[in-house]
Amino acid sequence: MSEAHEHEIRVRYVECDPMGYLHHAKYFEYLEEARTEALRVQGFRYRDLEASGVFFVVAKLSCRYHKPISYDDVVTVETSIDRFTRTRIDHEYRLLCEGQLMSEAATTLACVSREGRPIVMPDHIWSIQQASKPRRVDH
Repeated sequence: MSEAHEHEIRVRYVECDPMGYLHHAKYFEYLEEARTEALRVQGFRYRDLEASGVFFVVAKLSCRYHKPISYDDVVTVETSIDRFTRTRIDHEYRLLCEGQLMSEAATTLACVSREGRPIVMPDHIWSIQQASKPRRVDH
């Protein structure tokens, strides 16, 4: 996935704080949803990966809030891969409302076994990424 994948989410009332803004913790759920959908576009369902014993766990997460997102806003989450190795994936995210940058985030996902131990990414996942040529690939 060399270009950003876009995923839209409409903010629900239940996701907001008393001021009517998207609660800060919900941003992380939006990142997960967008990242999962980006994976699906590449031909993978995360649940199938887990069933085969491959898990991607969040090892690092950062988020910078620029402007608040409000109830009923449509948020476009742009997800791109910054770095991809046989054991980790670094994603970058931009959250936009009507083209305006609201937040930026980044995650590092580690590839682990069912027991939580680091493992080498299976070839069928690695080969999809190699075909799409991200900005930075480390072997």
